[in-house]
Amino acid sequence: MATTDVLTDVLETVRVGAACYGRVEAAAPWGIGVEADEEDAKFHVILAGECWLDVAGQDPIHLQGGDLVALPHGHAHALRDVPTSPIRPLSELITDGPCKCQASISTGGDGAAVTLVTGSFHFEDRRNNPLLSVLPPVIVLPGEMSRNVHWLEPTLKFIACEAASGRPGAQTVVSRLADVLFIQIVRGYLASLPPGASGWLGALGDAQIGQALGLIHQSPELDWTVQSLAAKVAMSRSAFASRFARLVGEPPLAYVTRWRMQKAAGLLRQSSATLAEIAERVGYDSEAAFSKAFKRAVGSAPGAYRRAAKATVIADAA
Repeated sequence: MATTDVLTDVLETVRVGAACYGRVEAAAPWGIGVEADEEDAKFHVILAGECWLDVAGQDPIHLQGGDLVALPHGHAHALRDVPTSPIRPLSELITDGPCKCQASISTGGDGAAVTLVTGSFHFEDRRNNPLLSVLPPVIVLPGEMSRNVHWLEPTLKFIACEAASGRPGAQTVVSRLADVLFIQIVRGYLASLPPGASGWLGALGDAQIGQALGLIHQSPELDWTVQSLAAKVAMSRSAFASRFARLVGEPPLAYVTRWRMQKAAGLLRQSSATLAEIAERVGYDSEAAFSKAFKRAVGSAPGAYRRAAKATVIADAA
């Protein structure tokens, strides 16, 4: 499996279970504080004007019209006209729109104006996904990049239209559109990485570790060992284990297990395969062994996970 196929494989498992979207009209002086949220990613698109983004532990970031910023791990942050303006919590400013996932905010004084789109992504299973775990706290796609990406404005408009419609299945449509938006954000981030970047994304570019990741993704059902993976990529066991852990961020067999569980979760959500069939497809000799491993990794038994996923789909379609 090629490096790009590994990334595609992972991106296909990053499912947005819900998405919220809102519009902010602000005029200086103004400031909005967004609380930390470990479950949801946040994003903001500057439609017109300029502002500053402040994230704890980082220098303030200047944003202007066309810029898109995402906070994949939901870090607490603030948006304001200048870095010194006081902030008000977002929860105090939200005015309910026609849909629970749409908000309209007007704030500030009578100075320079800014308009932005703000929203969040809630992922179906973020804990077990190797991509989400290695994204940085903040991703900024400059305006010159997003202006050249013609999908952005119509996608945001489509999300707003569906969120406001109240039609049956609207939330499912919004979630699928949010899938596209998030994937495009990730693609934009990848395009900005320098050659030889570290971390899981950098590991994809390493000839031998990238090949090992491809083998794991192509055949998660095989009885992989550190020795067998090392032999496949022509490395010694110790050198392979050390480089894999350094680049990927976890030992080879821990990654094998996590990827098996991620694939299993996708099959439980999206297929009608039996638990025994899924167990075999991800490398377990028995349904009992698979169920034990899945519950340990995901937090619920496979059957309960599947029922909860189906209940969510039915609720969204109602």
